[in-house]
Amino acid sequence: MKYEKSCGAVIFRKTRGKYAVLLIRNRYADFWSFPKGHVEPGENEYQTAIREVKEETGIDVKIENGFRMESVYFIGKKKNVEKKVVYFASLTTRAYIEPQEEEIAAFRWFFEDQFPEDRTFENDRMIFTEALKFIKTRFGEATERTL
Repeated sequence: MKYEKSCGAVIFRKTRGKYAVLLIRNRYADFWSFPKGHVEPGENEYQTAIREVKEETGIDVKIENGFRMESVYFIGKKKNVEKKVVYFASLTTRAYIEPQEEEIAAFRWFFEDQFPEDRTFENDRMIFTEALKFIKTRFGEATERTL
């Protein structure tokens, strides 16, 4: 069995009295997910998440301490590669992103109540729900006054 490890972030911003989450669609798949990428030699999980988010979106994220979730699944033609993805949570004020053209086909900010459940993996839906709870606990509800 082979193993791969990636790290990324669930990125939120407050807008129009709600939280919005950034999702990207990879050029090689037809589903929405969070920015992430492979761990490089010598990097820790935080460094990988920060670097990969910057490479894929152009956003310099600050990882919020206290949230870390893992998603484990199998990839490859024979499903013989175990992939672990570690996600952290982040809050940004930046709305515009600069997608990495080689890898990213599309990006979109989805309002918290419009998360595309039919176009995301079950693990990502669970991670989104937990990350949103964490962000609301840390920063409060998004209201018109918090913009």
